[in-house]
Amino acid sequence: MKWRSGRLWLHILVYGIGGLIALFLLTQAVLLWQFDERAVRRTLEASLSDTGRRVTVTGDISPRLFPRPGLKVEQLSVTGPDGSSPFLSVGELRLGFAWLPLLLGDKEVTAISLERAHLNLARDAGGRLSIADLLRRRASSSVSVKLDALSLRDAQIAYADALSGHRWRLDSLDLDADKLRDNASLSAGALFSNGHQQVSLAINTPLLIQDDQVTVSDLDLLAKGTLPEQGETRVTLQGRLKLNFAALQASGEALKARLTTEKPQAELTLDMPTINASLTEIELPRADLQGYMRQDRSEYRFDGRLDEVVFAETRLAASRIAGALTWHTGAHQLSLQVNGPLEVGNLDVLKVEPLTLTASAATPLLPRGKLVAQLAGTLEGSLASSELTLRVAGKLDGSDLAADLRQFGFVKPRHELMLSVGKLDLNRYLPENSARPVAVFQDKRPLSLDWLDFLNVSGQLSVGELAVGRFKINGVSAKVDATPQELAVNELSANIYEGQLTGSASLVRGSPHRLDVNQTLKGMSIRPLLTDLFNFPRLDGHGDGRIKVRAQGSNFAAFKDTLSGDVEMSLNQGALTGIDLVAALKNLPQELKDLGSTPVNAENDQRTTFSTLSARFALENGVARNQNLKLASQLVNVSGGGKLDLVKSIVDYSLDVSANPREFARLKDVNVPLKITGPINAPVYALDFNAMVKGKKTQGEKEQALKQELKKQITTILP
Repeated sequence: MKWRSGRLWLHILVYGIGGLIALFLLTQAVLLWQFDERAVRRTLEASLSDTGRRVTVTGDISPRLFPRPGLKVEQLSVTGPDGSSPFLSVGELRLGFAWLPLLLGDKEVTAISLERAHLNLARDAGGRLSIADLLRRRASSSVSVKLDALSLRDAQIAYADALSGHRWRLDSLDLDADKLRDNASLSAGALFSNGHQQVSLAINTPLLIQDDQVTVSDLDLLAKGTLPEQGETRVTLQGRLKLNFAALQASGEALKARLTTEKPQAELTLDMPTINASLTEIELPRADLQGYMRQDRSEYRFDGRLDEVVFAETRLAASRIAGALTWHTGAHQLSLQVNGPLEVGNLDVLKVEPLTLTASAATPLLPRGKLVAQLAGTLEGSLASSELTLRVAGKLDGSDLAADLRQFGFVKPRHELMLSVGKLDLNRYLPENSARPVAVFQDKRPLSLDWLDFLNVSGQLSVGELAVGRFKINGVSAKVDATPQELAVNELSANIYEGQLTGSASLVRGSPHRLDVNQTLKGMSIRPLLTDLFNFPRLDGHGDGRIKVRAQGSNFAAFKDTLSGDVEMSLNQGALTGIDLVAALKNLPQELKDLGSTPVNAENDQRTTFSTLSARFALENGVARNQNLKLASQLVNVSGGGKLDLVKSIVDYSLDVSANPREFARLKDVNVPLKITGPINAPVYALDFNAMVKGKKTQGEKEQALKQELKKQITTILP
């Protein structure tokens, strides 16, 4: 046969393939002939006898011939070291052996596949793991393990920790690891559950196995869960790890953990340059934290670091946590600089003590500056119940401040607050006025209540001294409730203009806003109060008052223009300024001669003193009316009524003035009708001729009545 013949090569190819098939079939036949099911069962059941564990096979054991020689074991179970507690159960175990060692009489396991495996891991009160004895080096046997492939299907791992009381499970675990003797790759997925929530896990990473050490050069771990109200939450871990199974230790470099949430939208990144870990402790020389959370048009940001972090058992501690927490919405911003040691016990109880805190608030509501507080105290809380308690004391712009704040919830927090401030002068931060600050109810700047969107606060407030515009009060104490819809002040008490104020007030947000005030005042000095609120300086004295009014608008000036309700007052030892009724009575004869035709302008240095003054006003849309004004003094008595128009800033009053006959003998039985009209700040007064001719219809009758009245009074008064 010629070598160059096509038939020769065809014959060699056919005979070669046939020979290989024959050799393969012969090898399989030899393996089947040598397979002893009883011997394999005995070997498996005695494999862990030196540890005290029992291995039991209740199912079939059969050889596998293709694609590699191996065994299939059904229904295998392994006990704990006590020989009775369940440790591992496997629905089906498949072992793959290397060809050449098997032909030479050795058994080298290169592949393991487990289906429906259930593993129980535990740590006892002494900190010992239930798998620790299996990780020790074992005496040589006829079977060696040099894995090249590992596979898990529908596996389950349950863990119980007697020290912490924690329990968790991995369900539906699938794992594939290939090329374990070289540059391997690992991929796995499972469902993690701790009894409260369920999280899906996925990992993909290359592996390098060298003896007892595993190097993970590019870790990529993902944990993902979904909560009904918060949407999807994801945790990723990336970096490099080295695992030493002989020493049960691990180290890592350039590790980065990232947490993201959907509702609210948030992200937290933890950078760990180096990490060392054992079964009992994790150490981080340093960790850098960065994160943000966006919710309801506001944003929280944190940028800081943790030093000398130790995670041992269930305790997390850091020698220092330092950083900046910033909250801002629109142009409003609150910044907190925090510094102190951190401790978290049982993965729940959080504590920072001693805590130093620098807080600053900047807002267009305070355009000339920002509030700055230097504080020290403690921060405690429970992560499981989402509660925090902050107790601090220090200075607010040089004034004493103490606060006790409790927070409930992290996503939409509710707060309980006890706040005490020595002195707070908001005029330092409000827009600068070229002249004296305006009265409160003359301020036309828009009243922004957007900051209420982010509050759900109830608590107790006390301020030693508070100033807004020209309005000042001392010794303020009140119960405060703030929600996005309303700011309510109840159980209010304060020292106000030499008197005492009690009552309540509320500001309801809307279009327009609504203001409700229900106050009782005792012993106050009325003139500075009315001047600082309404720029009305015409009444002086001390006494009591009752205010129950409602107003609406977008600023304080609009509140003044819509004031409605009731105001009562009773004053003692005071004065009406701008008019001297006693001097008017003394000059009455000459005025009556002139028929009172010339009004008299009020002068700032003129006063009408009184022993008592009482009145009740009915307010409607900024206009105060009353018909029961009574003024009594040693020289004159006055009664009457009229209106104070706060919108137009004018007065219109009709008064009946009578002199004390013991002081003005000539004016006995003379009642002088007086009219006060004009601007509140510069009124004029004159005889009220309309009162003199009341009831007369024709012009002639009015003139005749007026002459008779004037003649009568002139005759009575003149000598």
